[in-house]
Amino acid sequence: MSKHCALLVWLALSLAGCASERTQTLQTAGADAPVVSGGVNLFNPWLNTTLPNSRRLSADGEQMAKQIGSGAQRIEGEAAYRKRWREELYPVVFGDMRAPHEILVLLDFAAPQSEKVWQAVVDAAKSLSPKQIKIVVYGNSREQYGTDLLGFAIWLSWSRPEQAMPWLSHALSRWNAVKAEQKRLRGRSVPFVNEFDATAKPEDYPIIYTYMQRLRPPVSANDELEISRYCYDAGNVNMYQAAQIGTYYGVKAFPAVIVDGRPLGSPGANSILAALE
Repeated sequence: MSKHCALLVWLALSLAGCASERTQTLQTAGADAPVVSGGVNLFNPWLNTTLPNSRRLSADGEQMAKQIGSGAQRIEGEAAYRKRWREELYPVVFGDMRAPHEILVLLDFAAPQSEKVWQAVVDAAKSLSPKQIKIVVYGNSREQYGTDLLGFAIWLSWSRPEQAMPWLSHALSRWNAVKAEQKRLRGRSVPFVNEFDATAKPEDYPIIYTYMQRLRPPVSANDELEISRYCYDAGNVNMYQAAQIGTYYGVKAFPAVIVDGRPLGSPGANSILAALE
């Protein structure tokens, strides 16, 4: 089995409910990295060689793994074959990846309130220092197309860094707008499984492909298919990590915002800023 196939199988099993006990042992990578404390930067692969892993083997599972010379699977090991695995596990859309403070944003594109929560993060970012605070985005959408949209944000985070946040604002707004338009025209909306589900009219162009031409610079037509394929794979890697983070911090529903290791009960621009003080 290829590493790619193994990763996809592992993701499927893990997201089906394999997560259980938290792991809190971390190894700091690099003598110049900030001290990890208070739940901050625990999932940052730029600062840690080992990340929290809530997927633990049972006693029988550990014994079986030992018999075949294996052990507990870890995302940083399984995803390491991917060139941009750190960006996929920890997509920074604002600020420096080594900034001491962090805002983790957990989105569900299928949840209409995700748009409002994201806007609160955008509003808060206007008062933040990118050298001190970073914003990292995760997605675990109940409708599959959300995986692609989040994957596109990941691609933008390293290819067009300053354009990732505007994209997320557009994607979340467009998602809700298309849902509303479908209900108006058809009396109901459909689950967004693929890019063509997320259209209201036959002449509508898919959300990602439309936005590719708005970028600076625009995406070449020759690169569109390759980028779209990347988005799905990157979104799946990120989706696994979103479930890990939710389990670790005790977040039971998305959208959610975690500031310096503390989940916010009611995310708003003011509460985000207050949590950073």
